[in-house]
Amino acid sequence: MNANPFTKGHLYLVNEALKSVDKLLVLIVEEDLSEIPFDHRFQIVVDNLSDKENVFVAPSGKYSISKSTFPDYFDKDSIQGKVINPESDVRIFAERIAPRIGIKKRFVGEEPYDEITKQYNEAMKRILGGYGIELVEIPRLQLDERIISASIVRDQIKKGDMKSIEGYLTKQTYDYILSQGTILR
Repeated sequence: MNANPFTKGHLYLVNEALKSVDKLLVLIVEEDLSEIPFDHRFQIVVDNLSDKENVFVAPSGKYSISKSTFPDYFDKDSIQGKVINPESDVRIFAERIAPRIGIKKRFVGEEPYDEITKQYNEAMKRILGGYGIELVEIPRLQLDERIISASIVRDQIKKGDMKSIEGYLTKQTYDYILSQGTILR
């Protein structure tokens, strides 16, 4: 996950994933190209998941959703509506990362809005099964019939509307954002 920032939706995805596995590895996109710097995002996730003994949080590294393996991910705003090819990133995960650490399931949130992430999810659906990895797509958590989305949270922060995002964020994330003032680049 990018966790830009970590929302109640991210927490929901973790809790749903934990219903079907004994241990869960949460990889945080390490590429420092998001509005919230990597070290901040990473710490927010660690803080939010610290009570879960069977959840391990780690940086994604250079070979999982990085500028070198999936550059389109970092240009999403400018290329929405275009066809992309995320297969290289998916195959590196399936051939190099998953076997080394014993990953048998990969969890993703359903993506109704972001066409780039949706294409990435579709590529995983096509490819991962051939490597013995089950892709589990989890429906997104909603609040007041609206999907909880980090994109919506970032937009509201940019508008200075902190009150409207409080219900989307965990207490740790909300307190952190308030303590930082404006942390969006």
